Amino acid sequence: MTIVALDRYVAIDCEMVRCNTEAGLARVALVDHAGKVLYHSFVFQHPANVVDYQTQKSGITQALLKDAPTVETVRKQVVEIIGSKIIVGHALFNDLAVLQHRHDYEDVRDTALFYPIRERMGIKHEGMYPSLRLMAKEILGRDIQDGAHCPIEDARTTMEIFLKYRAEYEKGIADGDDVVSGVPRAHAKWYW
Repeated sequence: MTIVALDRYVAIDCEMVRCNTEAGLARVALVDHAGKVLYHSFVFQHPANVVDYQTQKSGITQALLKDAPTVETVRKQVVEIIGSKIIVGHALFNDLAVLQHRHDYEDVRDTALFYPIRERMGIKHEGMYPSLRLMAKEILGRDIQDGAHCPIEDARTTMEIFLKYRAEYEKGIADGDDVVSGVPRAHAKWYW
């Protein structure tokens, strides 16, 4: 089995607002394997397009987004950082969709889809995902998301959980196993 260097991993988490027709990117964070913040930004969303800032869940308000960079600027900066990295995330398909970015399937590690984590959390059905909050409590023995979600905290937590399962995850990929639910690996080129 090939050992993947730790510096190839980058965890990502995005917070969204509800816009007229779809979710809108409102905040994003990237951290390395040690939890060091590589990138963090709020994202401008025009107030006329926002239906719900989801402030109670996300802590995001119109004022926080007012002078933030545009989605296009943030997307470009994020894609530049994740480039050829292995990205780690929780329900990563949501983050990549709101970023409108496709990543090579082989370079994605999703803790919400990894079978051993799902089994530990008692998730047996496709389309159901364990919450990051409950995973942090069960796997790390730590409470997170006390109040508004913070993408830095969520990305760090996701990375920490992934690293506990890293050897098993990488072995499964190297062996050609279907390590994630709902994604037929043999046919997958892109993730999301």
